[in-house]
Amino acid sequence: MGLQLLFIISLLLIGIALGCPVMAAIGCTAVISMMTFMGENFFGKFASIAYEQGISPNQLIAPLFILMAEFLARGGIAEDLFTVLNMVTKRIKGGLALATTLACTVFAALCGSSPATAAAVGRIATSAMTKRRYRKDFAIGTVAGGGTLGIMIPPSITLVSFGILTETSIAKLLIAGLIPGLMLSLLMIISIVIRVRLNPALIGELKPDVLESGAYDANAYAVDLKTAVDDSEMLSSDDARVKRIVIQIIPAFVLIILVLGSMYRGIATPTESAGIGAIGAFILVAVQKRLDKNMFAESLKATARTSAMMIFLVISGFCLSFVLAYLRIPSSLTKIIISAGLNKYMVLILLYILWFILGCLMDPGSMIILTIPFLFSTMIDLGFDPIWLGIVSTLCVEIGMITPPVGLNLFVLRSSTNVEMIHIIKGSFPYVLVLIVGLIILTVFPQIALFLPNNM
Repeated sequence: MGLQLLFIISLLLIGIALGCPVMAAIGCTAVISMMTFMGENFFGKFASIAYEQGISPNQLIAPLFILMAEFLARGGIAEDLFTVLNMVTKRIKGGLALATTLACTVFAALCGSSPATAAAVGRIATSAMTKRRYRKDFAIGTVAGGGTLGIMIPPSITLVSFGILTETSIAKLLIAGLIPGLMLSLLMIISIVIRVRLNPALIGELKPDVLESGAYDANAYAVDLKTAVDDSEMLSSDDARVKRIVIQIIPAFVLIILVLGSMYRGIATPTESAGIGAIGAFILVAVQKRLDKNMFAESLKATARTSAMMIFLVISGFCLSFVLAYLRIPSSLTKIIISAGLNKYMVLILLYILWFILGCLMDPGSMIILTIPFLFSTMIDLGFDPIWLGIVSTLCVEIGMITPPVGLNLFVLRSSTNVEMIHIIKGSFPYVLVLIVGLIILTVFPQIALFLPNNM
């Protein structure tokens, strides 16, 4: 078993180091390992795996949720959410940061993607905060942290991938992400309130003598603090415009309730709920006259690109899982861990560290599909709940996505804003700590994630 495992891991690492797409690295590893250890007679099994996954109704879930997100992101819903939520929080110190986190939370329930949430909300939120005296690292860090909620709060594309690969209930996985996602959002809000109280300079509130003398790091701000507008100023004082935007976002909240409520009550399957979301998003942007031929075509193209990548990832993951199961590698790993007397939580901590590292290096779907074939059976045999395991694995990816050197959200924000990378990394660090606190809470109290799915 040892040589076989070393051979397979070496092939994976070589493929990734050569710059191959993760789906190609996993697929080639599966094929070469099969030819080396099993013989070419098993090629037919790979074909049947590809066929079964290609016609599986579960493979429609992610594309439909992605299409829903594309319509809403290109339709300006994120900007509307931010504008309205800013009106609610503008009287609170640090209100724009709170509005940003809340907008990310709501948009996450419409999107399912962390980079998409960060990019959609980040474009308007970062500009609004920096123009209103907020320090650049605090402003961009708030977007980075809030953006990670996109892969936790349902609909989560990452949880869909986890469910398909592990044959775990996708509906329960998606519903399980709701309370943890809201908990993480609450932790971020609490951290913002505390940090702003302890350090008002984060939102440009400096003592008059410091402001006049210029005895502060001017490079940390995007504007001259002496002339910038105050945070309490509204984004718009046009009451008619605000009323119109409020009316426009109400259907988005209705759509969230329809998608999640239909799954939770068992009225619709995850595939049908995803269809409701996609059709609802199309109708929403069409009625609001935000849909044109170019937007429609670009939404379809983006959905097709992402969906094709995901289905090939899943097929490659299933092929590798078949090879590993045939070689009895997962069961052998379980026996080794049990015979070594390792505490299962020590194994879990090591797995967390692995997920942190991989989360820095690749997208969430690739990370899940790369590791789960090796580890899922072992972790289940050690007594961990599969639904809970899906939630904590997603949270580990969230942490990795805003952790340098190559956290995905960091580069998404760098490309969508004019903020320097050093400020993005510095601003993201406090939210890494917040997410780690959330991970500890979920590890100690797993029922936070399991309460809703256990009552479906």
